[in-house]
Amino acid sequence: MRIQKRERILLLILILVIGSYLFYNFVYLRNLETIAEKETVIEQKKQEAERILNALKLEKELLFEIQSLNFEVSNMTESYLERIDQENAIMFFNRYFDEYGLDVSNISFSEVGLMSVVYNPNPSATGLPQYPLRDLRDQYLGIITPPPAEAQEPVTASAESMTVSFGFEADYYDLLDFIDFMQQNKVEFVMSNLSMASSLEDSIVTGNTAVSIFSIPKLHEHEYMDWIWSDVIEYGRSNPFLLDDVVLDPYFTTKYDLTMVLGPMSQDIPTVNLGKFRDDTYQSYVYADSNIRETVEISIKLENGIYAYKYNTPLGTYPANYQNWVEFKPANDFLSMEVRSMVRESADDQSGVNLTIINETDLLFYINVFGDDPVRPRLNLETTENVVVQMN
Repeated sequence: MRIQKRERILLLILILVIGSYLFYNFVYLRNLETIAEKETVIEQKKQEAERILNALKLEKELLFEIQSLNFEVSNMTESYLERIDQENAIMFFNRYFDEYGLDVSNISFSEVGLMSVVYNPNPSATGLPQYPLRDLRDQYLGIITPPPAEAQEPVTASAESMTVSFGFEADYYDLLDFIDFMQQNKVEFVMSNLSMASSLEDSIVTGNTAVSIFSIPKLHEHEYMDWIWSDVIEYGRSNPFLLDDVVLDPYFTTKYDLTMVLGPMSQDIPTVNLGKFRDDTYQSYVYADSNIRETVEISIKLENGIYAYKYNTPLGTYPANYQNWVEFKPANDFLSMEVRSMVRESADDQSGVNLTIINETDLLFYINVFGDDPVRPRLNLETTENVVVQMN
């Protein structure tokens, strides 16, 4: 049977139509469904990857926050002993009675006992009576009485304590030096029930007082945990930068303007901590945390007789608005900062700081460095103008 040309064309068209139909239904649509399924899977994977990345970012932020809190907790517990040893306490007080010229006639030590300490964060009421003239004065001076803050729950904690009670006879100014030593000491002493009398013929006073010592469990180990009981520690002087035959003691309390702590990544605190000296609120602290030398800058200026500073690390600035400055009064007749560092653990320990200090004042800036690595120090000072560094 011979197929005509017209029939061959129609047959070819039919074959093309059937082929297109089969391709559309069994190839194209199936591939389209597969593509849609793959796109759905890809979208799910993207969302899962984004969730994992966000979780990793959040974990890093939380770990850093934990490190910062660890640093704050570690610093807050520094001034309290881990344990109280009565025999060592006797030796300690005897030493400083002699050092400050206190003639102690009687002394008694209480047993070490557990006590509760209550901290009330609510500001106490002034108790001042209200009357029209006060309101008139406030209105005239534009004084706005702030609304009462929302009350917070008091915090109760327990600590071991021991009280040392003693009677004394001493020169009045020697007694003041002893009291100042106890108050400024790195370990927390609380003096109470001080009573004294004088003959008025000289500066000799007699009296009685009590000193309380506290100890709390430590979450972090301090390298000088028991320094207070060591009888071999030399003590320094109020100005640690005058070097003669005096042995500088890193544990002798000196007032500074700023403080910096440097450490390795293996510690559970940030590698760089910088803030105001003895800032119990830790609001002035900025941090950095990496296994490299971080760039840190401290700027200080004197303007119209007022000193002000600001500083920054890669992870923060103080104040938060770095266009502003923070006014302060130097703690000494010079500017100062203590730096507490740690010896490097290995060749892989690379953390530290490249510190730039911009000192635009009429005072020298002294940096007292304790415990830094003698071979590869963590502190690298980029500027030396109006800056003096003392390594201990």
